[in-house]
Amino acid sequence: MAGTWSIDLPDAGSTWGASISEARWSDDGSRILVSRWVDPRAWPLLDAARPDIGALLVVFGVVAILIGVARIQRRPRQAGRSYCRRCNHDLNAPPGERPDAPRCPECGVALDGRGIASGMARGTRLRRVAVPALAAIACGAGLFFTSISRSRSVPWPCPAWPVPAASAVNNWPWWRRSTIQQPERPVLRVDVVRVAHGGLGLERPVILPTTGAWVARADGSVLAWTEHSEATGWVPRVAWFDTGSGRGGSADLGPAHEGFPTVCGWSPDGREIVALLQVTGSAYRTRDDGTAILDIAIMAVDTETGAVRTAGHGRGRATGGRTNWTSGPAIAALGTEPGVRAVTLAAEQESRSARSASGGIALRELTVMGDSGVRVIPLAGELFEQSWGFRRAWITGDGRLGVEFNALSINAQAGRPERFIDLATGAVTSEPSVAAANQPTVPGVEWLSPDGARLARITTELSDSGTVTRIGVEVTPVARSRPTTDERQPRRRRPPRAPATASSAAAPGAGTGLAR
Repeated sequence: MAGTWSIDLPDAGSTWGASISEARWSDDGSRILVSRWVDPRAWPLLDAARPDIGALLVVFGVVAILIGVARIQRRPRQAGRSYCRRCNHDLNAPPGERPDAPRCPECGVALDGRGIASGMARGTRLRRVAVPALAAIACGAGLFFTSISRSRSVPWPCPAWPVPAASAVNNWPWWRRSTIQQPERPVLRVDVVRVAHGGLGLERPVILPTTGAWVARADGSVLAWTEHSEATGWVPRVAWFDTGSGRGGSADLGPAHEGFPTVCGWSPDGREIVALLQVTGSAYRTRDDGTAILDIAIMAVDTETGAVRTAGHGRGRATGGRTNWTSGPAIAALGTEPGVRAVTLAAEQESRSARSASGGIALRELTVMGDSGVRVIPLAGELFEQSWGFRRAWITGDGRLGVEFNALSINAQAGRPERFIDLATGAVTSEPSVAAANQPTVPGVEWLSPDGARLARITTELSDSGTVTRIGVEVTPVARSRPTTDERQPRRRRPPRAPATASSAAAPGAGTGLAR
């Protein structure tokens, strides 16, 4: 089709699994964001062969020690004397001097260059062999025992060790922990494809060092996420990356162990990242029916200066009892109107129950902060099934809170799971976005841009072994049906007829004067 654009994503071979994780348009339709799990290892084959390399190093070290000890026993030498390197004949030269004979009297080897060996004490000779050999054994044992485990520790059968025995011996006792099919720590990669009038362009990829959610600005040029793990010292942190300029940054939301951070979205002007921090602690303000009310700090992070400000405080919910509490999912959004400056939405994660066989998220409470004060609106507990949290939130132009969920079976091509909550009454409605309302009949293959003008498609090619060899992005204009002949020719408008009356029929000029 005329106007079709296509581009291939780089490093398709590093994709973990046989498909992408998610693909979506940016809110303004200027970019396409494709996320996939990738293998962070630069040499997957080398990493998969770690047990083999470790075993070889151990064998090499043991053999080197045995050969070295045997040579020392068979070829005794004294320190300071010269010996033939081939037959170990004592050349009877004074210490520090070379022998006068040009050749060895025993084997006849030329006594020049490397033909003469200097005698050393037995302990010194043993150390020269044992130290590197023991180092090789230690390295090999470390590689081996950190790369294998019993078969029950892996989710599916993996290539056994050693590689030649994998295809010949069933139920081999040692199994790999790090394999080609399953890296130990896959990372999420987001490729940003810019959609311009001239075609498609690939911007810098973003590698997320976290498995949590991420949000993109309305134009898709900046991605934000949270970092809260042992690598950061359990400091709640927000990080971002600009795919256009290649610049990024991070900001701390609080001290270590202060609470759990969540990235929520962007401010209406697109300059600040909206995040929240669920402050944890053993003492909660309120407990009712096994529910604790905890404090939620709404944080706004400026991506240009890195400044962090507190935009308000909402209410979160935790379930449990005594000291064992589980914080429920929460989300926040910023507004510009005096009556709505900030909003928080608190929910609870429900497992399988009578209401749902698969469980989901139950909406519990809405907190609206404005210049006039704080309003807490209880919700009816509507359950969004097959969801494990919120993805982002925003305030619509008509004064409602839009929320996007993280669904277990999420498929961005088939529409985004969204709900809209009235900030005055708390009424929850389901209003699909423009892209979701115009989805094609084949979900998961192609999806429309927010304005409905272009159609995007993700194509993947697999090798015989099931690995991804190519990932392509295609964008085509939406074909519109041609108008008929009657639609192309506009109808002429006829002037409206005046109603026929007896006076007008008798006197055509009557009724044109002003009534007195």
